[in-house]
Amino acid sequence: MSYLVPHSPKNSIFFNKTGTLKNLKFLVKDMCEIKNFKTSCGNPDFYKKCKTANDHAPFLKDLLNEGAILKGVTICDEFFYSLIGENGHYGTPTNLNAPSCVPGGSSSGSAAALTTNLYDFSIGSDTGGSVRVPASFCGLFGIRPTHNRINTEGVYPMAPSFDTVGWFSKDVHIFKKIGSVLLNLNEKTEFSFTEFVIAQDILELANIDVVKLFNNYINNKFPEIKKIRLSKHDKEKISDNFRILQGGEIKENIIPWILENKPKISPEINARIEMAKKITNDQINEALNFRTKLIDEIDKSLPKGIIAIFPTTPFSSPKCGQSDEQLGSYRKKLMEFTSIAGMTSRPQISMPKFKDNTGPIGISLLGWQYSDEILLENITNL
Repeated sequence: MSYLVPHSPKNSIFFNKTGTLKNLKFLVKDMCEIKNFKTSCGNPDFYKKCKTANDHAPFLKDLLNEGAILKGVTICDEFFYSLIGENGHYGTPTNLNAPSCVPGGSSSGSAAALTTNLYDFSIGSDTGGSVRVPASFCGLFGIRPTHNRINTEGVYPMAPSFDTVGWFSKDVHIFKKIGSVLLNLNEKTEFSFTEFVIAQDILELANIDVVKLFNNYINNKFPEIKKIRLSKHDKEKISDNFRILQGGEIKENIIPWILENKPKISPEINARIEMAKKITNDQINEALNFRTKLIDEIDKSLPKGIIAIFPTTPFSSPKCGQSDEQLGSYRKKLMEFTSIAGMTSRPQISMPKFKDNTGPIGISLLGWQYSDEILLENITNL
């Protein structure tokens, strides 16, 4: 039942025993600088070549300065390039809230570790859904903040125009506390929350059992809630454009190292790397134009002050050990749910609200840019 990478620090790391996060134990994803340690980004050959960090990543310093205690480094999907949570080198962290099922990725260990009672919170990163998906599958609170709200210096880049540092907790009060520490930039919304709406076009893509669970919960809570459609575009088109932009940035940030160092890469991840190699500049430019139009569209359908609600994932956690083909179909469907927040740089929180026969499924709140604190304030209203 391992959640930690082999190179995880053996001793606790802390700065002081006072502060907002006094004595709270946490874990961090295998993707950031920890003073005197190396990272692997989920790949042992990367670890061998990686240089020892001279200092902690700034976001990590913020947590340690507030009294939090770092207890270890967690397993993640290789080069963060999956939403499933199975690592061919380090294993699949155990999701105790959905036995025999994947934890979700790429922040797999950070989420799965919180299905135990050993830690108070954990840190992940979210580019295409890597906090939100495991939060849903593991029954946790998890957030993808507004892009650039949290300093990503000292965090290994995947696709910088989408990369964010996020966090998990199963305790709502601790979850909010982390926000008060990490959301420390001046940028935040000047608008007030006015209403919740249902993102009907996302909801319609969920499995029928998830739709029933969601509707039963929301209709009891908000019988008069308004339903909207976030975008006229097919959600597969949105996720395809996200995939092109993400892959284009991976081609710049990760693939050059792979070509030079020729690491051993698991088949599922290698297939995605090969796909990213083939992305053309013309495809990227078309996707950038699409993104600009999508942002304008969603600014109108979901203006400032309004928060959209929908299931975080279209299904609960899939079974472990499935084929690459089966996993590919899961990833594709998941991206239809997660790509809008990334494409529009909006914050999204997943909250644990219900379960089916397999495991948890989260409900998401999608806000407007820099509405992170407002989303955090409103999770207790659901």
